[in-house]
Amino acid sequence: MEEIVEVIGVEHLKTVLSNLTPEDIVKPAYDNWLNGIKTGHTVLNLETGNVYGIGIELNQLPFVDEIYIELYTIKSHENPIDERDFFSPREYEEFLEFSSDDPCEYIPDIITDFCEKKGIDEYERSIGILAYNFEKEHQSNYNIWESKVINKYYDAIYEDHNPFKFSQSSL
Repeated sequence: MEEIVEVIGVEHLKTVLSNLTPEDIVKPAYDNWLNGIKTGHTVLNLETGNVYGIGIELNQLPFVDEIYIELYTIKSHENPIDERDFFSPREYEEFLEFSSDDPCEYIPDIITDFCEKKGIDEYERSIGILAYNFEKEHQSNYNIWESKVINKYYDAIYEDHNPFKFSQSSL
């Protein structure tokens, strides 16, 4: 027996997309990303029209009972923000001095320590940089971005669609 699932229409999808800010798109993925452990995804549920984040660990299967498409992804092994982009030129110089003061070769939270010392809101700045980069790289031509998302929508509503499948072209 075939299960019938109702999904949002294309016009509803376009409305959802047009109401999203770059921050709305990057924040859920960033909140669910854990460096080296979880890939963070911002997804749009095609049954409800809701946008939310999910974190998927290596070898973990995504939700198979929901129909959704990815809007943004931060892979577990990537560092989405370069130190040079995170700091202003003056802050970066100070950061280099700060990080060279410690004899330890690798300190994973050195940026956090520096931000706390300087009163920098690391989280808000990270979201701002990711949103700026997303807008510049993906939404600079909104119509092209929207078309790509609509193509994902059509792929997703056809039978046996898996939003995390790998095709030959994506390898």
